[in-house]
Amino acid sequence: MLDAVRVELGSSILEAELIVQALADEGITVELLHNEHPGTGAAMALVGCALLVRAEDEAAVRARIAELGY
Repeated sequence: MLDAVRVELGSSILEAELIVQALADEGITVELLHNEHPGTGAAMALVGCALLVRAEDEAAVRARIAELGY
């Protein structure tokens, strides 16, 4: 079983998707967690977005998110 860490991102699913793509381009696998508002689809998250990352990748993910200005 892998150790996973939740990294909070805020409420913009679009920004979260861009971050996921940037991380994927660097070979870091993450899972985007969000709850879509039924009236707006993927435009807004009800509770916010977060990344589920391997514990061993947490430092790299947080560093990259900071570099992206998020």
